[in-house]
Amino acid sequence: MKLSIQARSSLSAIALSLAAVLCTFAVSTLIAPTARALKYAEPEHHLKVAPAIPVWKPGPVEVIPEEELHLVGADVMDEICLGWAKIFREAYRHLSVTLDLRASGAGAPGLISGSGDLAPIGREMLPAEEKAFIDKFGYEPFRVRVATGSVGSLGKTATSIIMVDKDNPIQGLSLAQLDAIYSTTRKRGHADIGTWGDLGLVGVWASRPIHKYGLKAPNGIEWFFKITVLEMGDYKTDIEFVKGKGFTHAFNVAAEDMATQPGGITYALLANVTPNVKVVPLSAGDGANPAKCLHPQISP
Repeated sequence: MKLSIQARSSLSAIALSLAAVLCTFAVSTLIAPTARALKYAEPEHHLKVAPAIPVWKPGPVEVIPEEELHLVGADVMDEICLGWAKIFREAYRHLSVTLDLRASGAGAPGLISGSGDLAPIGREMLPAEEKAFIDKFGYEPFRVRVATGSVGSLGKTATSIIMVDKDNPIQGLSLAQLDAIYSTTRKRGHADIGTWGDLGLVGVWASRPIHKYGLKAPNGIEWFFKITVLEMGDYKTDIEFVKGKGFTHAFNVAAEDMATQPGGITYALLANVTPNVKVVPLSAGDGANPAKCLHPQISP
C-alpha cells in the first residue's frame, strides 16, 4: 500500500493506496464459489502479525481544540480504518477522527478538496486522479503500502490471479510471457505470443488462439496489471472487455464465457474462480519451469 502527503495545520494529509498483489502463492481449498459484489467478508484467517514488523508507537502531535483527522476513501478498507481510528483516538485524546468510506474513487478527490487528510485506497491511484493531485499541489502524492489484498473475499480487495479453462494443460506462466500475450510493446523482452502452441502446448492446443479477457480502462485491477505485468506497455487491440451483469462480477462473466472459449485467459481475483476455470501459477522468472511458478495461499 502507499501514501500521499499534503501539509495541513499540524497534521499531514496522507493518501493510502492498496495495491492488489499479483499472486505468489495458493491452494485449491481456498478457491471461493461464484462470488457476488459483497460488502462484508468473513475473516479468512487468524494469523498473527509477523514479529519482524515494528509496532507503531504514537509520537508527539500538537492538537488544537476541536481539531479533526478525516479519512475519506475505500469502503473495502472500512475494517482496517476502524482499527486505525480506535488507535488514534486512544493515542490522541483531543483529536476527533472521522471516517467517510464510500469507494476508492473518493480518496483522491477528498485530498484535493481538503475534505480528507488520509485517503485509504484499495488499489493504485488512477492516472487522472494522480494528475489532478499534482495539478493542485505541485508534487506527487506520497504513498505508503499498508496491506496486501485479501485472499478470496470479493467484498475486499482480493488477491489478483491469472485464470484459464480448467482443461487447459498450461502449468505455469512467467510475467514476461503474460506481457507477450497481452501487450504489443513487450517491454519484458519476450517474443510475441498468440497461440497456446507458442507456450509449448501440443495437440489441439497447439494451434488454438489465446482469447484474452480484460477490463476497459480506467479500472484499478486493469491499471495494476498494466503497471505490474506490462511495465506500462501498450495493450493489444483484440482483448475482449467484460462487464458485470447485475450482481455478477465482470470476471465471473469471463469465467462463465470460457465454457465456450476454452482458449481463454484473464487476469482476475481469487474470489472469481469457478469450477470451470483454474488458477495459473506465476513466476517472475522462467515460466516454463512449473517448479518456479507459485500459487496463492495463506501462510504464516
